[in-house]
Amino acid sequence: MTYFLADPHYSHDREFIWKERGFNNIEEHDSCLLENCKKLKANDFLYIIGDVSCGRNSLENALKFLNQLICKVFIVKGNHDGSLFKNKDKVNANIKFIDSVCLDIDIGFQSITLCHYPMISWNRSHYNSLNLYGHVHNKKIPIDGKMLDVCPKKDHMYPYSYDEIIDIMESKPNNWDYIEKMKNI
Repeated sequence: MTYFLADPHYSHDREFIWKERGFNNIEEHDSCLLENCKKLKANDFLYIIGDVSCGRNSLENALKFLNQLICKVFIVKGNHDGSLFKNKDKVNANIKFIDSVCLDIDIGFQSITLCHYPMISWNRSHYNSLNLYGHVHNKKIPIDGKMLDVCPKKDHMYPYSYDEIIDIMESKPNNWDYIEKMKNI
C-alpha cells in the first residue's frame, strides 16, 4: 500500500505543532505519530512531503524518527529539511531523498503531484490530477479542487493511504482548470 504524510515536525517542540494536533506536549505527539507510522510494513511505501523535523536538534530528531521506520520512505524536500538532506548517509537503506520540493508520480492511471507547498496549477491538473501538499498545517487556502493537505491533524495522526485519498477526492470539485475530454460523436 502507498501512504502520504506532510510536515510530521517530529520533536519540534512548539505549541502550534503539538497543541493544534490535540496533544498536551511534544512527547505525546511524537509517540502517537511514530507508533502510527511504524504500523506500515516493509513492502509499504511512505511519501513524506517535507519537514520531517524542525527546531533544536532537528537533524538528530529526524534521524531518530526515520530510522525506526521499516517501510520504503521517499522524502520530498521541505523548507526545514536542509540539514537532513546534507546527511543522507545517516539514514537506513529503505529511505530515499527527492532533492526537490515537488515530485510527480503515477499510481495506476492516477497522476499525483506531491509538493511541499500548495499549488494553483500542477502537472496534469487540467485532467483532474491530484495535488498532495503540506506546509500550511491544515490552514484553509483560497482554492479548491483535487488537492489535499496531508499534514497530521487532531483527528488524523497517521499517514493517509492512497485508497483513503481517492475516497476523499471523490467528494471534491474538479480542479479550476479542468478540461472535459471531448466525446467522439
